[in-house]
Amino acid sequence: MRMESMKKRRILVLLVLAVMAGSLSERASGGSITKKAWRTVRRVNKEGPYLGLVVPNSFELNPLLQSSNFVHSPRLPFLDLAGRRFRFGTVGKEKVIVVMTGLSMLNAGISTQLLLTLFDVKGVVHFGIAGNANSDLQIGDVTIPRRWAHTGLWNWQRYGDGPNDELALEATGDYTRRIGSQTACLLGFCQQELLRTLQESRGLEAAAVHQQHMPEEGRKQFLRNKFDVTPIDMESAAVALVCRQVRVPFIAFRALSDLAGGGSSESNEAAVFSSLAAQNAVDVVIEFINLLH
Repeated sequence: MRMESMKKRRILVLLVLAVMAGSLSERASGGSITKKAWRTVRRVNKEGPYLGLVVPNSFELNPLLQSSNFVHSPRLPFLDLAGRRFRFGTVGKEKVIVVMTGLSMLNAGISTQLLLTLFDVKGVVHFGIAGNANSDLQIGDVTIPRRWAHTGLWNWQRYGDGPNDELALEATGDYTRRIGSQTACLLGFCQQELLRTLQESRGLEAAAVHQQHMPEEGRKQFLRNKFDVTPIDMESAAVALVCRQVRVPFIAFRALSDLAGGGSSESNEAAVFSSLAAQNAVDVVIEFINLLH
């Protein structure tokens, strides 16, 4: 009886080890993506190419999912990979893959890179809401930026240094003093070539501060007056950068939901108009996709 019990235990241990080994080998070849998931990805790509739709948040995504113009794929409505849900379907005659990134540059960049690495994507459409720095436009208007930039890379002056002392990394040409005021703490800008390009731009990326589009009225006015900025958001520049690096066509639609950094607390809060702006952005995106055919 004792020998038989020991044999059963050994068999049980061997079975557990075999299951563990199979699980490890399943993931070893594809990192965090299983072989089963890779097979699904390959099957999806056989029906490509797709148009990628990249959306920051659920309240910006829901108007699309609830629209009769978006039809879920009956065979594979979605696939969860690497912490992201990729939804499959069509908008009009266009096959699309939709991914929600979450807030901020980091989330947007990672999600876009996953989309373009895993799937056969011929172009990316990014959409959502944005703060408005252009007094000529109204809440609800939809903007299509020609260029984007990330201005939230701060480079603080060293403790004890004055305005005439060298900034960190200034000697290598990473920053320029020709644009911006040091007294306003606008120390960390892009290289001069990008800044010259931005003078023709209509869209600019600003860093999120406490999940707001823009921390103060003065900074908004600076960006508008210096670079002719209209929409200010937290993701567009990251999506644009990834698409640029892998040479995939990209366009962004941002509907204005509030006055960035200012406005009346009673009549101009993003919480009041975000649903209107989100719906307007989706309406324009659907019309744009329909025009592709």
